[in-house]
Amino acid sequence: MENKVTQKVAKNSVLIMSCTFLSRLLGIIKARAIATIFGATGVADIINFTFNIPNNFRKLFAEGAMSSAYIPVFTAVITQEHGDIRTSKKLLANMQAFQLSISLFLIVVTWLFREPLILFLSDFSSPSQVHLSSQLLVYFMIFLGAISLAALYGGVLHSHGSFFTASAAPLLFSISVICSIYLTHKKLGAFSMALGVVVGGGVQAFVTWLRLRTFGYRLTLSWNFSNPDFKRVMRSWAPVTLTALSAIVAQQVAFFFASSLSEGSVTAFTNAIIIWQAPYGIFYAAIATVFFPAMVVAYYRREKKELGTLVSQGLTYIATFLIPAAVTLVILRNETTAVLLQSGRFTLANSQETGAILFYFALGMPVVAWYSFLQRVCFSTGNYKTALGLGIFVTFVDIGCMWGALSLGFGSQALSIANTIAFSVGALILWIVLLRTKQFTIEHRQLFRKMGKLLLVNIPLAVLALLYVRYSDPTWWHSGSTIRNAAILAALYSAAVGITLVSYKIFGVDFIQAFLQKER
Repeated sequence: MENKVTQKVAKNSVLIMSCTFLSRLLGIIKARAIATIFGATGVADIINFTFNIPNNFRKLFAEGAMSSAYIPVFTAVITQEHGDIRTSKKLLANMQAFQLSISLFLIVVTWLFREPLILFLSDFSSPSQVHLSSQLLVYFMIFLGAISLAALYGGVLHSHGSFFTASAAPLLFSISVICSIYLTHKKLGAFSMALGVVVGGGVQAFVTWLRLRTFGYRLTLSWNFSNPDFKRVMRSWAPVTLTALSAIVAQQVAFFFASSLSEGSVTAFTNAIIIWQAPYGIFYAAIATVFFPAMVVAYYRREKKELGTLVSQGLTYIATFLIPAAVTLVILRNETTAVLLQSGRFTLANSQETGAILFYFALGMPVVAWYSFLQRVCFSTGNYKTALGLGIFVTFVDIGCMWGALSLGFGSQALSIANTIAFSVGALILWIVLLRTKQFTIEHRQLFRKMGKLLLVNIPLAVLALLYVRYSDPTWWHSGSTIRNAAILAALYSAAVGITLVSYKIFGVDFIQAFLQKER
């Protein structure tokens, strides 16, 4: 039974990874479009800073806190219904009405107080900067409403064990933004981004909804919020929202610090996050998306051993992919930035600053993913207070480390240094706390043996990385985004992937075995 469960989540994870890979690739192309058209200038800083605001709200009302609150409830309801969706249809009607109400409220408030909001959240001093940012913010909040509905529909699909549409739909969003920037920037300027995100968000929500209809759901709204299942979602959402809000505060403080540094720092910080999120999103997001509802089901069935197996496998799978990804990105951080973004008004100096920030983000990639996954473990078992308390603690550590590193003269690198330190501390503490709850049974020796094996198996990749640093031309990428440089970078990444796959195949890494094994 356990082998079938882990095999199923492994295969679903690979499916999502494939979609997420394309989505992240398009995300990088989107960042390149902004970099090429607007450079690392004040306008680019405004676009990136302003778009980060609704992205943070997404953590509250879309993929983050809200999905962490309603996916366990939907999964539990669907598990109990045994194919009858009458109860889950009522819950979806409540959730649609709630999401619509929240979205309209945020759009109206943003429109009424757009300039005071930008003045409060940023360090922009020029009236023209504040005005442009405030105008863009209204459109970006409309996008937030559409993407919140898309996330809701995707979460219900995940609860039904359907993952493809929700994972593939974001491709349409990125394509919309890229096309809008390239085709309309001459006429619309920065508002070409606004047009792209509004259209793209709407299309993503519509496509996800079409797939949800095949399960028997309809576009109905219910403001009868006395529904017990809806109340369960809201009781869960409150602590999860506060947990996500603490992370948003830390990131918003980071953007505030970035906006107080030299021009282009916000863009460098944003681009570092985008590049870092490519491997992080491909691997962690795919694994967490599939494991989350599976852990909820195991918890409600009181299967402590199965839940422990899922927790152990999730942590192992994350390490399986993110350890080699972190090693590769640490070594190729500058090269990757230059090849992907250095063209037009995005210069070598911009690539180097982005790479400097990216170094510490990449270094901490596995532990950040472990921390986030362990938060999902808390949510799947209803342990919201632990996640909230530790989330607030990590935020204070993050902000304190940012301030300290900036005071010591680390510049924009302080933002990623603080992030890695804070989440490393948080992951260790959260793991200790979860073990004490005894909500799952886990084989510690087996888990530690697997982690040790992964470290040993990745030694060949580390050796290859050191040889590259020692013997390669350190300036080959300085010419930026050229066909020659792209070919070299592709060859380097192919070599890294190749040696990792060979090592994993030789030593029989679990995830590969689970994926390749045929179902009985």
